[in-house]
Amino acid sequence: MKITKTNSLDVRYKPTKWYQWIIYPLQMLLAVFVATVLIANICGTPISTCLIGAAVGTIVYEVFTGFKSPMFISSCGATVSAVTGALALGGNNYIAVAIGGIIIAVVYIAFALLIKFGGRKLFDKIFPPVIVGPVTMVIGLNLATFIPTYVGLNSHTNSWIAVLVAVFTMLITAIISHYGKGFIKTIAFLIGLMCGYLVALILELSGAYDFSILASFKNITWFNPKDFAFMQWANSPFHWSQLPSIILLFLPVSICAALEHYSDHKTLSNILGTDLTQDPGLHRTLVGDGVASAIGTIIGGLPNTSYGESVAAIGFSRVGSIFVTLIAAIVMGVMGFIAPVTAFISSIPSAVFGGCAMILYGYIAASGLKTLMNNKVNLEDNKNLIIVSVVLTVGVSGVFLFSQSFTGVSLAMVLGVILNLLLRKKSSEKTQ
Repeated sequence: MKITKTNSLDVRYKPTKWYQWIIYPLQMLLAVFVATVLIANICGTPISTCLIGAAVGTIVYEVFTGFKSPMFISSCGATVSAVTGALALGGNNYIAVAIGGIIIAVVYIAFALLIKFGGRKLFDKIFPPVIVGPVTMVIGLNLATFIPTYVGLNSHTNSWIAVLVAVFTMLITAIISHYGKGFIKTIAFLIGLMCGYLVALILELSGAYDFSILASFKNITWFNPKDFAFMQWANSPFHWSQLPSIILLFLPVSICAALEHYSDHKTLSNILGTDLTQDPGLHRTLVGDGVASAIGTIIGGLPNTSYGESVAAIGFSRVGSIFVTLIAAIVMGVMGFIAPVTAFISSIPSAVFGGCAMILYGYIAASGLKTLMNNKVNLEDNKNLIIVSVVLTVGVSGVFLFSQSFTGVSLAMVLGVILNLLLRKKSSEKTQ
């Protein structure tokens, strides 16, 4: 696919209307916001510093990649177990988490050096489309497991109302995306989300269902400078005897995150029609992501990683502008300091996000299928069929190693690599 300066999928594309400079970044922001806040709440870290850490991390990533990759970088869900373990290890001492972020950066840089000096051919041989495709599908399918939580099936007795709101949001998004024209088509996700929000607000005001929209504005937590990790270090003793334990916590998840990084960038490359693993190069995207992860934890947020949600948002909207990603990052950073703005976005019911997620997360999974199709992976070949089967089953099974640090996604990819190296095509298959 040839990219032109007028193509909205060009990373250098600039919106032509003033309102597009507002709407496009807002749509990207909303796509990544819910996961960022969810992960922060799970880990018990301040939302404000997580938002600021993600914003700074994204900008740092773009600097390292020469502003050639419109990927959004934010809190890494794969590191939840490692972060909570580190906090428990250090008695809520955040220095342990910051060291974990630095460990992740070191692993990413090691991968980058391997690619830089070992060559891309070696990396592509280890991770061919027959592995990357199903792994991408697994990432999307694993994200989809959060949808019941978003919709409220895990916590509410009258959850059918929330389900209907989620389905309504999804249908509006799908209809706008399919029948919409021009600019309207590119903001289908945002229109669907706002329509879902309006319906949920009406239902809450009528007393039909409590979506906690109004409650989000009652207890607004303002930014506290002490939330910055580096503000606490002087009075937070750290015992270096804990370092081996921290390494054991973060090393497996860093490998997992690095592998997902590769899959995310291959998927985004397919959407943009330009190979980001060649230009700016996978070694540069890895270094940028790794440094962003370290900076995120030093600020007081969480380890960062490339976001499949941003990839899906780009694929769905067909707007891959680097300017959109940067503005979204800046706005997210500002939100970390302005509590009412954060409260407003937080007030959007999770059921509404769940409706959008039905499409966004499904899009990620479908992108993995497209990877197999575009690279003409022959599933009549028994070797390919076995690899895809194992990656899919292990990836969605929930199996893990090392206290949930080595999740199904990374384990599935590792097993796929092993099978690809062990299994050789039969001579009869080679001649077909």
